[in-house]
Amino acid sequence: MTLAYSPVDSRSPIPLYHQIYLDLRQIIQRGDILPGGLLPPEMEICQAYSVGRQTVRQAIARLVDENIVERFAGRGTFVREQPGHTQFFLDRSFSQQMRELGRVPHSRLLSVETGTVNAENIPALQIWKGAACLTIERLRLGDDEPICHQTSTVLTERCPGLEQQDFSAQSLYEILSSRYQLVITRIDHVVRAIAADEYRADLLNVPAGTPLLFVGTTAYTEDGDVIEHSSSYYRADRYEYSTTQTCCA
Repeated sequence: MTLAYSPVDSRSPIPLYHQIYLDLRQIIQRGDILPGGLLPPEMEICQAYSVGRQTVRQAIARLVDENIVERFAGRGTFVREQPGHTQFFLDRSFSQQMRELGRVPHSRLLSVETGTVNAENIPALQIWKGAACLTIERLRLGDDEPICHQTSTVLTERCPGLEQQDFSAQSLYEILSSRYQLVITRIDHVVRAIAADEYRADLLNVPAGTPLLFVGTTAYTEDGDVIEHSSSYYRADRYEYSTTQTCCA
């Protein structure tokens, strides 16, 4: 069977070997090579991606490290039985999603700062430039597994004293709803792939350069006003992500 390889992008900040690793992993996960099936020879993979053998070997080594394939001397590289990926819905709060997955959500609070909106750093809040805000940086965990690095900026005119809340144990959206009667009814998303820098790689326990899913969100209350903007960096190695046009409060 001829495999549907995706071309690599030499201009991408993601290393070639990692692009090949991701493509091969996708080929395996969609069942193009079944468990127990043989991975094509290295030279065939080199020709498919127009790269050298060392690059292909790095990609396959990553698959081996993640127990996706296993090598046998003199026989080749075989696909292992694969566990299913967990589906993660971006249009729900992190805490709500973790509970639905049967996990205990909690956060490691990295910083909390009061200030004013810097529109250069957050273009989505351009018209609120200079408005009072609270910036919260957290590592989001399900049970004890790091899943997301998140920085949230909340417009605080309608939620005074927000900085006094415990963001390590409580959901931001739940605090806004229960304490301030500010119910989130819409979340707009901007999604793109990004390579993990050393800071986020260390927080999320992945190698530097690992692709992450960047999600920029702008949250609106039921009266249509913007209340919060977040920049989130999700692990993409063990989770699949979905979204819809509306959200649950």
